[in-house]
Amino acid sequence: MTNKLFSKSVFFGVLTVIFLVNQIILISVSNAMGTGILRSKLMTYVGVREASAMEIMMPILNQDGKTTHLQMMPTITEVLGETGSSDTVADAMRVMIAKGTPFYAPEGVSFDDPIASLETWGGYAETTLTDAQMERYNRIIGAFTCNFCCGEATSVTRNGQCGCAHANAARGFFRYMIQNYGDTYSDDQLFGEAYRWQAIWYPSGVVEDYMLGTGRGNVIGHKTHGGAGEDGMHGIKN
Repeated sequence: MTNKLFSKSVFFGVLTVIFLVNQIILISVSNAMGTGILRSKLMTYVGVREASAMEIMMPILNQDGKTTHLQMMPTITEVLGETGSSDTVADAMRVMIAKGTPFYAPEGVSFDDPIASLETWGGYAETTLTDAQMERYNRIIGAFTCNFCCGEATSVTRNGQCGCAHANAARGFFRYMIQNYGDTYSDDQLFGEAYRWQAIWYPSGVVEDYMLGTGRGNVIGHKTHGGAGEDGMHGIKN
């Protein structure tokens, strides 16, 4: 009886070792491929969440300085979760398109009024900052990307180099927030929160990216845009 138990224990031990070795090989192969099956699955389902959270999915500049990948970034205001309904597009819009007036917003700024907010935020683009604040501001606008208004799939335009009204409004947002809340929030939080405003100005683009990044890019399709990469899909294989 003891020999049988020992043999069975050895058998399951060998299976466990084989399983672990197999997982290590899969991860190694996936990392080598870059957009392999395992990595793709990990990336494409990271953003699906039914609970509200203080983070949002958005394009972040790659090391090449020309393309972007989709990544969760922290926000300042709460991002609603999906309801789990059969209408995945409505759920995506619930997550990506903010509503109401955030606590930090100056007069005339609300997620519910994209046009007025665009103009008002733009008015803060010349806000005077200290030297230290300007250093931080320049760092932020040098990395925050203008994904949907200009640039090409393999040559995204950075906010500091974009002349569109939406980019100017983003610069106004950054200046205002650095001046008034600079000691409260990190660069990453400003990034994520700024993208919430981009979302109300480019709802189609942000929803398409979100659907792609959550493994449902085939539901409404995904149009290529600035920084989306040669495949136009941020390197994600659905």
